[in-house]
Amino acid sequence: MTENIQCGTHGDREKTYVCIHLLGESVGIGFNRKEPTADEPFPDAWCDDCELIRAAHDGWDEEAEKLAQISLLCSGCYERARIRNTRTAFTLSDLAGLRWKCGSCEEWHTGPCLDFGHDSPHYWSKEHEKSSRFAGLVPKWSANHGKTFLNEDFCAIDDENFFVRGLIRLPIVGTDQHFCWGVWGSLSRENFKLLLKKDSDPKRIELPPMFSWLSTQISEYPDTLSLKMHAHIQKLGWRPIFALEPSSHPISQEFHKGITAERVKEIMLARLPANQ
Repeated sequence: MTENIQCGTHGDREKTYVCIHLLGESVGIGFNRKEPTADEPFPDAWCDDCELIRAAHDGWDEEAEKLAQISLLCSGCYERARIRNTRTAFTLSDLAGLRWKCGSCEEWHTGPCLDFGHDSPHYWSKEHEKSSRFAGLVPKWSANHGKTFLNEDFCAIDDENFFVRGLIRLPIVGTDQHFCWGVWGSLSRENFKLLLKKDSDPKRIELPPMFSWLSTQISEYPDTLSLKMHAHIQKLGWRPIFALEPSSHPISQEFHKGITAERVKEIMLARLPANQ
């Protein structure tokens, strides 16, 4: 039976044990462990330097554990350490030579492109655009703005469906960086009005997470519409961060377990056909 601990970041989570080097902000130092099982999903883990210690002692004994300084970690922090420190054969450095043309600024850039966005929710149509006198111009919703509008951050359709623009951040395995999808998520009428009311308020970051349905179809995955997530409101000038609920869907798996640099390259080649 697993034991839980209370983590300031992840709440009530399972206990795990790692070498001291995997705590905190370590990146790319290796993540060694036995193969996880249903009974032991988070086996003890250690970095590459501690693997040398383990090998020199023909396994873990009292002296080896003392040198590795085995430490307690919650399962959420354990997964973060695994994503950041797992070594991969293909890395972001292998994308350093890629040249690609940005669709926004029309300039050529070199290296990985880690951000792709969508300008409107899946449910926004040309008919909606025609019916909205304020499409693309309205700074915020009010009774005077009509029932349907779209701007860079918010969207309302027929005064019935409401959306906010935000980011899904996928941690890149072996790095401390993220690959970001700019997407739209639905909000309840109440949360939509509350967020707009707080749009210029520095205290908006104190708002609790807001339930949302993913409202963007991302072509690189099976159907992404209506995946469950929560919008975490950020400080002024920052778009919400969407946290996907755990599921078997590939984008949820990448959100919780990380995306590889090789997968980033695959998306770049599909999205930026002009790259060289």
